[in-house]
Amino acid sequence: MNKRTAWVALLSCFLGICVSCQRHSSEVIGGLHGGSSPDVVRDHLRSRGFNLGWVENSKTNPDDHIRPRHDFLEVKGPFSDLGITGQLELTFYNDRLMDAQFIPSESARYFGLLSQRLGRLPESPGKSQRISAEVTLTYFRDPNGSIRFKWDYLPVSQEWKDWIARYSSVFLFKLTLSPGHKLQARVASTIRAGKL
Repeated sequence: MNKRTAWVALLSCFLGICVSCQRHSSEVIGGLHGGSSPDVVRDHLRSRGFNLGWVENSKTNPDDHIRPRHDFLEVKGPFSDLGITGQLELTFYNDRLMDAQFIPSESARYFGLLSQRLGRLPESPGKSQRISAEVTLTYFRDPNGSIRFKWDYLPVSQEWKDWIARYSSVFLFKLTLSPGHKLQARVASTIRAGKL
């Protein structure tokens, strides 16, 4: 086997490994990985120089001895990805990064750069596209014209959806539905039908 054939074979193996790793990646945005703890994410943000202007909000369901406790932590602050500045919003479910939403200051430019990096993005807003085995990407057009990009880490978000499916009926029994509460009735029927 000559040197050229050996180099081509080695390069092919390397490319195959890189593609395989990308398909099984938990990366959501800017080196942040789905499932990471808040402390790991904070350290990563600090290491990239994003240590000012962050706001955290935590929410916990009441301990009612019927449903297991769950915690949400929302973290918002300034961020830059692919050279574009913007606002990053992170949601943690039970201390694991579940989703990341980025609102870039230059939406059209970011869309183009992200398309170059990831390949073709969904043609329509609101349609999710799997970018790895564990992550989907969706973008939304907000009323003010900006575009919001959302990365969803599937193992954690599925755990949250399973929690809703299993324990939402407990919540529904506590609702008092009167004829004037049509929205609550629609939400209740949607949950019972398993569409939420």
